[in-house]
Amino acid sequence: MNKSSTKAIPKKSTPLPTASHEKTISFNELALRYLASHQPLLSESIFNTRIAHLSELLMAFFGLQLLNDIRPERLEKFIYVLEGKGLQPRKIQSCLVTFRACMKYAYDQKWLMDSALSKPLLHMNEQLLGDHSFMTSDEYQNLFQDLVQEVTHQTFH
Repeated sequence: MNKSSTKAIPKKSTPLPTASHEKTISFNELALRYLASHQPLLSESIFNTRIAHLSELLMAFFGLQLLNDIRPERLEKFIYVLEGKGLQPRKIQSCLVTFRACMKYAYDQKWLMDSALSKPLLHMNEQLLGDHSFMTSDEYQNLFQDLVQEVTHQTFH
């Protein structure tokens, strides 16, 4: 064969990762990024509580699932599993606060398409609470402090 009869095969370019590629992160990746970004913003006790919720319960359940694949039904199943393990409603609600904080962070970072999971699901809260308050006044104070810190980026002692 001579050179003139041979055609060059064009090289295929490898697409570079784009920002939209990053939207496919898993819950585990979100948890790690959330903790890294919020450590300076949260009090030590709240930060330790968030670590406990994420490492003991949330990452074990949601783990490698992609953020945009997590649906309210999956969250309801998570609550059902926690109830089956005998966790008290207060502990479940506290864990859900951590879950919503992570999902809010994901939504703010544009990794999550829908903000619905960053907000309380009212029908689930009614199911968990019944006629009882799920937090003591100290727990309310800690949650309020957490929210203020998140908004103002200041730590109070």
